[in-house]
Amino acid sequence: MSSYSVVPLGEEIFLVKALIEPELCQKLMALIQQQRQQASILLETVDNQVRSGDMLRLGGDSPELTHANQLLIERFAVIQHMLVQVYGIKFPYAEPCTLLRYQPGQFYKRHIDNILLGSRFEELEQGLPCRDVSIVGYLNGEFEGGETYFDRQDVKVRPEAGAVLVFPASFTHPHESLPLRQGEKYAFTSWLFH
Repeated sequence: MSSYSVVPLGEEIFLVKALIEPELCQKLMALIQQQRQQASILLETVDNQVRSGDMLRLGGDSPELTHANQLLIERFAVIQHMLVQVYGIKFPYAEPCTLLRYQPGQFYKRHIDNILLGSRFEELEQGLPCRDVSIVGYLNGEFEGGETYFDRQDVKVRPEAGAVLVFPASFTHPHESLPLRQGEKYAFTSWLFH
């Protein structure tokens, strides 16, 4: 694993720099280029007014996608340890990761991460976990635009290859991926819960 550093950005937002090594970033970018599908919201709903781009869910029945997911989840131990230090709470469980690709003009409008359906009651009925901590990892940085913006906190994060953004998944931290202006942006997401 690479030599990383944790940068507190304020307002319970952290950037873990150099957590994902360049070789793994390259491997994951190649994977989504080969197997991508249109990005969705709210459990497979496609709404291009809210989100555009491509995605690839890791894990499942594919040995290749399961292995890629495991490689990322192994790096989350650093984040999980940091969260115990900050909050005194363990977040031992992680959702499978999703790889993302954005091209010029693509975006993900302002949203929160811990509501997947119309209500929490619907989620409980389907056995969905409540997302506590959001993880957004950046696989490259050679593009313009595409920053992650938290309007309530007025924090704008410029993606850096190998860095991972960590923040509460709740209503306190609505955020968006600003439109990409030039190049291609590659990222991944996951969520921790307890």
